[in-house]
Amino acid sequence: MLTLSPISKAIATTLLFSNYALAEQAASEIPHNNTQPIEVIDVVGSYTTKSMDYSTGLDLSIRETPQSISVITRQQIDDKGITEIAQALRHTAGITMNQAETDRVFPSARGFAIDNIQFDGSPIRGANGGVEADFLADMAVYERVEIIRGSAGLLMGAGNPSAAINLIRKKPLTEQAATVNLKVGNWGLSRAELDASSSLGFDDKLSGRVVAAYQDSESYLNSIDRNKTVLYANIQADFTAYTKLNVGVDYQKHHVRGVSFGEPVPMYYTDGTRTDLPRSSNTGTDWSYRDRDRIITFASLTHQFANSWTLTAYGSHMDGHYDDNRAYVNGYLDPQTRTGLSARPSATEGDWTQNTFDIRISGPFELFGRDHQMVVGYNTSLEKNTRNMKPALSGLPDWSFDDWSNIPNPGFSSTPLYVWGWETTQSGAYVSAQFSLTDPLSLVTGLRSSSWDHYAWDGEIIEEDASDSGILTPYIGLVYEINEHFSTYASMTDIYNFQTELDIKNQLLDPLEGKNYEAGLKAEFFDNKLNFTAAAFQVKQDNVATPDRMVVVNGQDELRYKTAKGITTKGYEMELSGALTSDMQIYLGYTHRVARKNDDTKVSRNAPEDMIRLSTSYNLDNTIEGLTIGGGLRWQSKIYPRDGANGPRGTGPNGETPQQGKYTVADIFARYHVNDNMTVSANINNLFDKSYYESVGIFGLGAYGEPRSYSAQITYQF
Repeated sequence: MLTLSPISKAIATTLLFSNYALAEQAASEIPHNNTQPIEVIDVVGSYTTKSMDYSTGLDLSIRETPQSISVITRQQIDDKGITEIAQALRHTAGITMNQAETDRVFPSARGFAIDNIQFDGSPIRGANGGVEADFLADMAVYERVEIIRGSAGLLMGAGNPSAAINLIRKKPLTEQAATVNLKVGNWGLSRAELDASSSLGFDDKLSGRVVAAYQDSESYLNSIDRNKTVLYANIQADFTAYTKLNVGVDYQKHHVRGVSFGEPVPMYYTDGTRTDLPRSSNTGTDWSYRDRDRIITFASLTHQFANSWTLTAYGSHMDGHYDDNRAYVNGYLDPQTRTGLSARPSATEGDWTQNTFDIRISGPFELFGRDHQMVVGYNTSLEKNTRNMKPALSGLPDWSFDDWSNIPNPGFSSTPLYVWGWETTQSGAYVSAQFSLTDPLSLVTGLRSSSWDHYAWDGEIIEEDASDSGILTPYIGLVYEINEHFSTYASMTDIYNFQTELDIKNQLLDPLEGKNYEAGLKAEFFDNKLNFTAAAFQVKQDNVATPDRMVVVNGQDELRYKTAKGITTKGYEMELSGALTSDMQIYLGYTHRVARKNDDTKVSRNAPEDMIRLSTSYNLDNTIEGLTIGGGLRWQSKIYPRDGANGPRGTGPNGETPQQGKYTVADIFARYHVNDNMTVSANINNLFDKSYYESVGIFGLGAYGEPRSYSAQITYQF
């Protein structure tokens, strides 16, 4: 990654705007009679999609994009009964979900934390899960989830070479339609969902869509009780066939009682033997809770010019808030008395806002007698977090782990002991293009010039204040079309991510830098209804944040970091998605990856090195009209704790290192169309009731995966 001098910055800016001018000039030469009205294409009932544009900003099919791409379609979401983003990601190739707490998740891809999300192709930055990253958001609002693995710095700016998650919202329909879905399941699950869309007049030039959902449930974990409310509204105005305005609001509120602070299951006894506790074990109490809510207001404007170029502008404002009472638990259980754990209760509260703006112009142009396409854009975001911690008024008494949920509430001060926060601004201009070099060979290339500013405070004191600008992120990829079905590709992009971790001198670590290489084979069959990808990738990184030692700050232990040089991740992936036959849909993905230091030591072992994800559905209309059956399978190799300051986290009293061996989880579903309006369906997840740890040693303890669960739902369409 390059940091530019003032002269270089000027050259980069000139390059960006000269490309923009070239695009406008080239586009103006295209005959105006080629213009077609703006059209949105959805692939209904499929496990794949035909095109997506958020890796480079260009209108490319999966086969034309020189990176690995996955799509969790609405059909997959409905078949599996998925109701939140985290559940969708669990079924995606290469992605690991660390459910390290009862109400926070930490997803990773290719062994790297996922810290970037997009809404409808426009990026936000959000790390740490929960309110910030929206990984627990309800799926009622979204049509599908798109995932591009590897670095997506061209459009996103700073970020890890993991994956970018693009959440595609539901859009208004001009025809009047409404769907009511009622769902019940074990652990007291009850859910009601309404999705209605209609023309609002003006000759169908104004349309709207409303989504509402409410869900209440307990859990396989002791003391847990959850409920959430979802309200979503979206209005689209078609000023002309070429100009559309879309405005909306997305509100979600979650309440969880009995939450843990860190993983809910102690993994070791005081004698160093592994515990074998029930899967219902939970270090959350009857009085612990976490409330969180967030509201996003957004608007987008799309205008197609007479020369087939399109201008798109998007802006959003997000407000998030959470408060909780919890106790951080660690230590080892005495096998006889069932005591020995220590707990530090606290109450925390936080507010989070983010303003995002993205504008781009894209379209075709002719050069040297060949047709090409280009996009030029700019995006910016401002994220602000303010948080405080209130201490407990009394300590917690000794307890038996078997009676953990009945520990008395210690009460909490109304005055914060510790107030902190941070503010981060990111912006960047980018240009990318697809050049048709010859009939079978195309070049996809781009360049981004970024800047960022970050500062953090503790009370009134600025603890961190850093910025950088003129950061160039180049992107280059070649795609060679072998024949009508197969193509091969290779791509390279830079990695750059500013880091908020502090070293022992209380200074921010230097930015993470590196390169992401990828090469592979892609194929399309049955008129793009079936897609195949095989890819090999290599990620080289410097200045990687690694744990150093613990220090005491404001009476609290705080982990400090140091940078590591030369960490390399290598791997390969294969994925098949779409219609295998006219009656069968399939999603199959396999990922292998290994990360090593320069001394050949393996790192990032809290994510598996090998993973398989399989989802299928089969339409039995020819045998039993209206019946569809299917299922899924998740297999992965062993995992270990996350690295800590003094070795792996979650080790036993004598240095024992926990691990979760390889395991397989299977799911099944059945759906029956009673008539044109009514559908009933049933799902069984973890069919064979496999007992396993989904994560070990993320914070120090462990978290069981969900046991066998079942649900049934009825869907009525008006």
